[in-house]
Amino acid sequence: MNRQEPLTIQQVSLKFNIPKSTLRFWESELDGIVFPLRTRGGQRRYNTEHICIINKIKKLSDEGLSLVEIKKKLNSGVRENTNNSNSNKIDLLANRVAEVVKAEVHRFFENEELGGI
Repeated sequence: MNRQEPLTIQQVSLKFNIPKSTLRFWESELDGIVFPLRTRGGQRRYNTEHICIINKIKKLSDEGLSLVEIKKKLNSGVRENTNNSNSNKIDLLANRVAEVVKAEVHRFFENEELGGI
């Protein structure tokens, strides 16, 4: 998937026809499976990885699975895709850190263009 600018919760809501409240609920109930980036003001930003996960959750939900079943299925999928779940968690964390650093560097240069930090 091509890297693109992160989407707002409104954009994700429209893209998948899912209420923003449902996206927030999934974030709280699925214990870190959906963990969007946050701006300094606390607004959610969803990258391509988040979009893929939300798409999977929506499909499973549309198939009639409960959130408990969805969580088990997504967690078991992670374990099946890697021999070492800690390695996968480290990769996920590294990707999140990279996204935060990228956003901060971008913000730094925006502020510099505006005449100061």
